[in-house]
Amino acid sequence: MRIRPAELSDLEAILALDHSYTTDHVWQMGGQNGTGEQAVTFRLVQLPRQIQTPSPYEPHVLKRCLHRCDYLWVMQAPTGYEIHGYIGMALLPWHNTGWIPAFAVAPHMRRKGIGTQLLRTAIAQAKADGLHSITLSLQTKNYPATRFCQTRGMRFSGYADNYYAGHDIALFFAYRIR
Repeated sequence: MRIRPAELSDLEAILALDHSYTTDHVWQMGGQNGTGEQAVTFRLVQLPRQIQTPSPYEPHVLKRCLHRCDYLWVMQAPTGYEIHGYIGMALLPWHNTGWIPAFAVAPHMRRKGIGTQLLRTAIAQAKADGLHSITLSLQTKNYPATRFCQTRGMRFSGYADNYYAGHDIALFFAYRIR
């Protein structure tokens, strides 16, 4: 398998990837507002059963996100043209960060190091561009992705309410480039 810059002809394969995921945990938000203080906590809650969750993006929205990326890489199968995963990154030099609006690995190829290799590619490019960090957002119910981020050195860096089309909360994770 190899990582390469995406080509226009890859767009349909990227959009056709199954972006859904299965989870048995969610991050539940709680908050307290006091005089001069506001506190927000996220607590990991185990669900009574696994749920299958669709992509938070409709294909036309994802397509717009991908067109706005400065970089888009795909992981291609060693033989043939099958795309196993991709990562897109938009540069935000005024914040010294790279924003990753789209990142996915085909379900049958997950837990094989593809996501890690794609993330390393984005980190290396951000470093080459002189950026200080990369940031991405996840749904609170995307526990597999939050674990992925945490085990790859990314840190929780904030949240936004009603971020996704379904009014889901977004959790932001950032990786500091050294």
